[in-house]
Amino acid sequence: MRTSLSRYNRRFDFSSLPILLSVLIACLFCWIISYSYSIGYPIRGESFDTPLWNVICRLIPGKEFAYILGMVLILGGAFLIHRANYVLVLIREKTSLPFLFYVLFISTNPDFFPLKPTSVGVFCLILAIYQLFTSYHDPEAREKAYHAALLIGIGSLLWIHLLWFLPLFWIGMYNFRSLTVRTFLASVLGVLTVYWFLLGWCVWKHDFSPFIIPFSKLFSLHFLATDGFVLLNWLSIIAVALLTVVASLNIITHEVEDSLRSRQFLSFLMMMSIWAFGLYFFYKEVSEEFLEMACVPASILIAHFFTVMRGKIILWSFWTMITVLIAVFFIRIWNFL
Repeated sequence: MRTSLSRYNRRFDFSSLPILLSVLIACLFCWIISYSYSIGYPIRGESFDTPLWNVICRLIPGKEFAYILGMVLILGGAFLIHRANYVLVLIREKTSLPFLFYVLFISTNPDFFPLKPTSVGVFCLILAIYQLFTSYHDPEAREKAYHAALLIGIGSLLWIHLLWFLPLFWIGMYNFRSLTVRTFLASVLGVLTVYWFLLGWCVWKHDFSPFIIPFSKLFSLHFLATDGFVLLNWLSIIAVALLTVVASLNIITHEVEDSLRSRQFLSFLMMMSIWAFGLYFFYKEVSEEFLEMACVPASILIAHFFTVMRGKIILWSFWTMITVLIAVFFIRIWNFL
């Protein structure tokens, strides 16, 4: 009995190579199935998309290119999350779980296939988060504030709603004691730099629609309707949201185990997940994009939970989560057909 109890009290390495490869192969199989049934293809620019994204949609040469590009972008985003976690020591133990969870969350949701404006925008968001975190307790970090806002501005050319994350960054700067008049103005200048060049392009082309249309959609709220609620479509969202809440509560109740710096970084990620998931209900047309952004903090927070916790329940929860996400994916594909 002591031997059995001791075995479950040891931390299980969820990021070991066999587990990493098995989950990634399952994710690859999800992409192959989606490709076979052309889930999300052809990619059409919608009226609520930015003009730049509509142009990109027209330039995509074929289905193979779209799916390969989508897979590359997801792996690239997952790698950036992994590197940010490693460099900033968001999780005190070495793990590849942030990489694994981000790929899993994106690959098991048919709404993200094969490409979304946020597939590229997420790169800008992750790099902006890195700039924000490295400005910790640095009131002179004007350059980093400028770069973070500049990245958000560039990403907003593909997905204008990314600008809603700028106030969140100001809150983060305040919490990290790097918000001053100069850093605030530097962040505003970062966004204005992008749109100053865009305005210059509009003047040169005598066409102001690339400047006007995105901002008209930014403030056009359409609340997510509940009359067409389908539980199956929400199961994976509920599972990820529930685990994010559990992971956040675990961080709050065990905050003494992490350094002050790590606790503040993780607190910002909690706030970011709430921020993104809250905006999910305000924009019906682009709700999936907000959900994809929420996967960035969720992958780190949930990875933190499964890295520092141990026990039989944790082990079962890990495999149950993966099984549920993959099973829901295939059930949704079956219903789609």
